Amino acid sequence: MKFYENIDLSNVLIVRMKSKDDIREKLMEVVGENRFKRAVILSAIGSVFEASFYGVKPGSELPYGKDRITTLKEKGPFEVLTMEGNILPMGDKLIPHIHVTLGAHDGTVIGGHLETAIVYTTIELFLAEVRQSTVEKQDDEIAGGQQIRLPISD
Repeated sequence: MKFYENIDLSNVLIVRMKSKDDIREKLMEVVGENRFKRAVILSAIGSVFEASFYGVKPGSELPYGKDRITTLKEKGPFEVLTMEGNILPMGDKLIPHIHVTLGAHDGTVIGGHLETAIVYTTIELFLAEVRQSTVEKQDDEIAGGQQIRLPISD
């Protein structure tokens, strides 16, 4: 069984988001307009003025569910220090999985699994279509949530 696959990332878009755009909504709009079936966020920089994200509560055991997740809602503005993730199919629906690291004016850093974020000034994002792939998401009873189906191929 293989737990990896070779893919083609040769189709890369640069996406500029404007003030007050919702990052997840705009990202899914771009994916839809370009008919991507799978995509990966290579990098993103810019700023947000409002963000919510979540992480697993300390001491949580597997499998985890919503009762073991901490949701943070923060108001900035914040600099986007890193953003990465993937958008993969689960059945006929595309599932975005995005992580972000944000920097505040005083040098503190926060981050986690991005739920929502509103652009402050701009977001400059590199988005690659994942070609030659069969990978999909599925509900994962061990890890919780929706994860990449393993094995990827035989």
